[in-house]
Amino acid sequence: MKYLIILVITLISFSNQAQANTTIKLDTDEGYPYINLINKAQRVELRYVENDHQVTCKVSVQTLHNQYMGKEQTVSAKQFKKQPMAACLTRIKAKQILNML
Repeated sequence: MKYLIILVITLISFSNQAQANTTIKLDTDEGYPYINLINKAQRVELRYVENDHQVTCKVSVQTLHNQYMGKEQTVSAKQFKKQPMAACLTRIKAKQILNML
């Protein structure tokens, strides 16, 4: 079953003078713990940059009182397209953040 999830996705463009930011909706069916994390957090951001067949990404989770910034990950574009949250945030870290909410 697919869930319609609103993730704020910010495209980061590394250039000398400019950055391009875009917000889009993302469909995913990743399930536990990612869907619970997205539903409980006030805001979830998935920031990524596409480079040929690789994607560099990181996840930011905000609640009313806390913010978690994940480590930057480099994953295949195919893996990112299939499961963006799981590719950019490990299941263990997602469970740890979920326990803090």
